[in-house]
Amino acid sequence: MTRSNAIVLIDCENLTSPRQLESLGRWAGAGRVELFGREAAMAPWRKALARRGIAVAAETPVPDDAPSQAADQAIARAVREMAARPVPGPVVIASNDKGFAADIDHLSAAGIEARQDFDLDETGLLRLVMKEIARPDGWAAAGGIGDHLIRRFGLDIRGRLATLAARAGITLRRDRTGLWLSFGGD
Repeated sequence: MTRSNAIVLIDCENLTSPRQLESLGRWAGAGRVELFGREAAMAPWRKALARRGIAVAAETPVPDDAPSQAADQAIARAVREMAARPVPGPVVIASNDKGFAADIDHLSAAGIEARQDFDLDETGLLRLVMKEIARPDGWAAAGGIGDHLIRRFGLDIRGRLATLAARAGITLRRDRTGLWLSFGGD
């Protein structure tokens, strides 16, 4: 879950796989979500966000015949505007493009918390699903997590759960009802 005052800038040109579209729940709760890219690249994001009940506050389309970096340049302009008139919340640039480090630094220098969210790896997907389905006490059934990972992300963790959980900082517990996972431990 992203803080309610966060601004999420999604590089739709760079994040296009079904796995990425399924992991957008990590930005649920953000105060503002903006899309950048060509119409064909923004359409799946618009649909996926609406399906999750996440409103899109703004779109910055780029022409189909624009250079490949046009969406990146539009995000960089938005970042410069935010730094010039400081925004209250953190800014998240959602992109796998490694060229945004300077923009993150620019926001940080302006006193604005900023980060870049890349594609989630297997441990990131495990942590995301854990956050989504854990009971109020913080525990989630391993079978439910495995089911979500296979159905939503095509990720089969059978035989690898203990290793992935250890890498993700997740505790495993087996009791009479089965195998359980938690971030906290007890």
